[in-house]
Amino acid sequence: MYLTIGNISKDVRRQPSQHACVLLGYLPTAKLECFSSGRRSVERYRLFHYCMTQILKPLVVCGKEGVLMMCPDGLVRRIFPILAAYIADFPEQCLVACCKESRCPKCMVARDKRGESTRSSARVQRQTMKSLKKYENGEISKEEFDGNLGLRAVYKPFWADLPHCDIFMCITLDILHQLHKGMFKDHLVSWCSQLIGEDTLDEQFRAMTSYFKKGISSRKQWTGSDHKELE
Repeated sequence: MYLTIGNISKDVRRQPSQHACVLLGYLPTAKLECFSSGRRSVERYRLFHYCMTQILKPLVVCGKEGVLMMCPDGLVRRIFPILAAYIADFPEQCLVACCKESRCPKCMVARDKRGESTRSSARVQRQTMKSLKKYENGEISKEEFDGNLGLRAVYKPFWADLPHCDIFMCITLDILHQLHKGMFKDHLVSWCSQLIGEDTLDEQFRAMTSYFKKGISSRKQWTGSDHKELE
């Protein structure tokens, strides 16, 4: 897990040589074979949130009481650092949001409605905590918890006590999987392929660029560079 601050420009932060990110800690990747195969998934969620709670514990106090820091102008001020953005790929977004990977970590869209032009209400941290508490106390059914809410039984998420934080607002767009691969490759290219056919689409790409000498329909493995070339 790495930490950076929001007032560093992206072109600087994305260069490893600039050292704009600091290492906070390593997260375990245990196989958890002590649990049954049916329980390992949720126990991985719980282990992750427990470790994150320990790592970010100082942020709770700093966010509530403030901490004295020297600013670039030489003056010492009391600041209140908070978790503002969480950058992760889609599986980790679901891990952070305590939701299933078959659901959206940002909104309540149904499993079979993802990708449709339907409006869904956003996930709200306070409401999510209430749902987790109700399920822990047996006040809502497993069908409601799993099916309608799409949540995992993580009763103590690491973000529960972080001040001034709504984790669902903090989760940022995963550009590779949700934009390049998701919106463009999986949706737009699929629609075009259905409209004009794979053979015609392959013929157009072969005529335009040498990058896709065999077209695109037969390619199985795609990298980030491949997606950008396709766009």
